[in-house]
Amino acid sequence: MKDQKAILIKCIKNDVPAFVIAGHDQFAVPTLKAYFETAKENGADDQFLKDMTLVVQEMIDFQEQEPEKVHIPKLKEFEIEQQHQEK
Repeated sequence: MKDQKAILIKCIKNDVPAFVIAGHDQFAVPTLKAYFETAKENGADDQFLKDMTLVVQEMIDFQEQEPEKVHIPKLKEFEIEQQHQEK
């Protein structure tokens, strides 16, 4: 499986936008499954799809093993304040 942390670091280093879905996000599994289906329908290669299957399974396993950590995401107070300051 691709090193997800390395991919994120490379994006940050090269100023490439990235979208992170954490295992504690209640919407992670359905989001990843939808991404997988989109990739499959649009011709992603088999190796990529196999890797994505592992990523999806890792999220499923985490959420099943640690349900107390799974929640609906929300902005933290300082993030809300930052948004107000940027306006």
